[in-house]
Amino acid sequence: MSDNVKPLGQDGAKRCFYLPTPPQLADDWQLDTPDSLDKLVALNGNHWRKILVIMAKLSAPDEDWRGYMKRLLKADEQIHFGAARLSPHAKEHYVCGQQSAIKLGLTPLSEPKQFLQHSEDEQQIFRLPYLDYRQCPNALIAALREQRTSLAK
Repeated sequence: MSDNVKPLGQDGAKRCFYLPTPPQLADDWQLDTPDSLDKLVALNGNHWRKILVIMAKLSAPDEDWRGYMKRLLKADEQIHFGAARLSPHAKEHYVCGQQSAIKLGLTPLSEPKQFLQHSEDEQQIFRLPYLDYRQCPNALIAALREQRTSLAK
């Protein structure tokens, strides 16, 4: 994957997700349209719906991830694809899957359905499985949210 694939989301977002490959996007696709994520899913299939749902579950300030889906990638999140370095603006980094970890020079997870967290220069780096329900189930999402909350205190 080329380092020059354009990220999805807002520049300066406080939360950055790292994925190995980008979705396909129509030439006229615009993130700021109300149905932008629906169009992304329509073009790329259920796989991308699952990715976005897990991102919303991790990003929502409360348990209402469904309501948060309307704002996902429009304020506090960004997705980098095939990135070789962490976003300088983000405070929370979610490195999703082995390929993303390796590309960023991090050790991939060795156990399934787990996450690892470490801090670096006042940034939180979470290594987690690829954003798929089987690899990243609700129990793991809840544990990660709890860990993140305890770190913020």
